[in-house]
Amino acid sequence: MILVFGGTTEGKKVAGILEQHARHYYYSTKTAIDFKGGTYGQYRHGAMTTEDLQAFCVTQGVKAIVHASHPFATVLHETIHTGAQALSLPVFRFERSYPEKQEHPLIIYVDAYQAATDWLEQHPVKRLLALTGVQTITALENYWRQHATIFRILPRESSLALAKAAGFPEQDLIMEMPGDDLQQESALIQQYQIGAILTKESGNPGFFLPRSGPPLKMIYPY
Repeated sequence: MILVFGGTTEGKKVAGILEQHARHYYYSTKTAIDFKGGTYGQYRHGAMTTEDLQAFCVTQGVKAIVHASHPFATVLHETIHTGAQALSLPVFRFERSYPEKQEHPLIIYVDAYQAATDWLEQHPVKRLLALTGVQTITALENYWRQHATIFRILPRESSLALAKAAGFPEQDLIMEMPGDDLQQESALIQQYQIGAILTKESGNPGFFLPRSGPPLKMIYPY
């Protein structure tokens, strides 16, 4: 039995590979998603503590973990590291590829969300578009309570519930999947009069790397 932490493009690839090779596995995500496991996959969801992870692995006879979750899932990274070490389980990290950082006067790389909001405080914009995910609404609360901010989040009831629980106004949410249609993205920026985009440097799956000189500030906490 293999335990796959997914919820990402990489996770789906891992599940497909395991199906092809007739390997039994559990596919695990923090929030419920529409996952079809095929012949060999079973699905579970819900956050795990280190103790939960160890108990699950022992009960289900897990012999290896494939860590294909989002690169910014810092709590899960630590949980997998600690839990796997305690059980002496091998962990295989299926990491996405990252393009080289682009040099451009309108692209700003920062090392934390606080650094991003500090920069925005010093360089005010009319409205910020945050593409950092519903989990970061709380982390950015001090900023969006004082400055016009739009969050684009996944079109899931669970994501909407998290946003509401954080106190973020529903009218300032865009519930859409990310896309690679440049005209659609440009229209959205114009519609909401966006002055800057805050996004995570999370590789090609996010579709947000500028193809040429971007029209506005792109801020990457990495």
